[in-house]
Amino acid sequence: MNNHDIAQLLRNIAAAYEILGENRFRITAYQQAADAIAATPADLKSLWQQNKLGDIPGVGSSITGHLDELFRTGKVKHFDEIMKKMPDGMFELLKLRGVGPKTAYKLATILSKHYPKKEDVLEKLEGALTDELIQTIEGFGKKSEQDIAESLKQYKRGILKKKRLLLSEADAIGHEMCAYIQKDPGVTRVDMLGSLRRKKETIGDIDLACVTSDPDDTIHHFVSHPSVKQVVDQGDKGATVLLHNGVQVDLRVSSRESYGAMLQYFTGSKYHNIRLREYALSKGLSLSEHGIKKVGADKILEFP
Repeated sequence: MNNHDIAQLLRNIAAAYEILGENRFRITAYQQAADAIAATPADLKSLWQQNKLGDIPGVGSSITGHLDELFRTGKVKHFDEIMKKMPDGMFELLKLRGVGPKTAYKLATILSKHYPKKEDVLEKLEGALTDELIQTIEGFGKKSEQDIAESLKQYKRGILKKKRLLLSEADAIGHEMCAYIQKDPGVTRVDMLGSLRRKKETIGDIDLACVTSDPDDTIHHFVSHPSVKQVVDQGDKGATVLLHNGVQVDLRVSSRESYGAMLQYFTGSKYHNIRLREYALSKGLSLSEHGIKKVGADKILEFP
């Protein structure tokens, strides 16, 4: 199990505790621990082997003990007992947008009764939507049924991908990586780019940029981060790495003189950048991550 899998396990336990009426503080503790683990760039099992699980903020002694059992035996007896009390398919339904623990519990219970021959819970849900069963369930209605149908459609299209991070998770990883890059002697500034800089609700890859006087040394420092599992790409302008928690991080290096242009270029969304380049062309100008120049000219105006 990687960090993402373990974080999801803890979220599932928190959801189960909510169904069972467990103490709110305990539920919150599991949710916070899941967020902290998802945002930890270092491989969790490696931290366990170094007796450093307790160093992760938000992971208390009780959860640390359960994780110790997980790494030693491959399972947690207490978690297994909790999971047995939940209906089949409940945690799969939690992956649908707008479906919380209590809704997932009720749906999974009713779907199992109405469609016992179908094994996959999403197939059962599709059957219930076709039969217009959900709107007849107490506490639901036609609007609820339509919302669930749309969530299922989005999920099947792959819009809600497992690899996408919540903003809070991505922000924590981004800040940790920025702090590490800042330790390189040649670096004078580091920033997050793209959807993370724009504070989107979910984030795919984490994009970073920095000003450095020695690009080669800075890039080498970046790919040497202890949480890097694989160097995907490395060149004289930056590098792409894959962390142990499955998150991809891209770093672009720049001189101070053109850093402002790079920040602008790699912050805007795809369509924002298209419109901005179209506007520049209407003024006889060409816009890039290096700066602005007149169309056809060689000289480029840089912006720090």
